[in-house]
Amino acid sequence: MVEIILQYVLIILLVIGLGYLAYLLKDKDINIKDDYFGFDYVILGSLEAGESTSENSKKILRIVSKAVQYVETNYRERENTLKEEEAIKLVKDSISLLNLKNNIDSESLKYLVRLAAVLLPPTNKTIK
Repeated sequence: MVEIILQYVLIILLVIGLGYLAYLLKDKDINIKDDYFGFDYVILGSLEAGESTSENSKKILRIVSKAVQYVETNYRERENTLKEEEAIKLVKDSISLLNLKNNIDSESLKYLVRLAAVLLPPTNKTIK
C-alpha cells in the first residue's frame, strides 16, 4: 500500500516539475523549435541579447559550415589540427564582416568547427 502511494506521489511531483519547466521556458520567451540544438543560448551566448537572434545564429552556422567545407577541400592532405586552426581563422574573419559588437570566443568556434566537420559527407577513406 505504501509503495502505491509513493508511486503516485512521485508521478505527481514529476508532472509538477515538468509544468514548472514549461512555465520557465515560456516566461523567458524561449522557443525550443528555433533554438538550433541549443546553439543560440549555449555556444553563441557570448553575444549581446540583441545580437543573439536566430538570424545571426543561422548566418554564423552557415559561415562555419562553408569555412569547414573550404578547408576540407583545399587542405585535404594536411593534419586535422592544422585544418581546424585554418577554419577557425576563416570563421573569425568572416564573422568580423557581420559587425557584431561582441566576438565569439575561440573555444565556441572550435566546437562549432568540429561539429561542422563531423557533419561533412564521408571521404571513403579506409580507417587504419
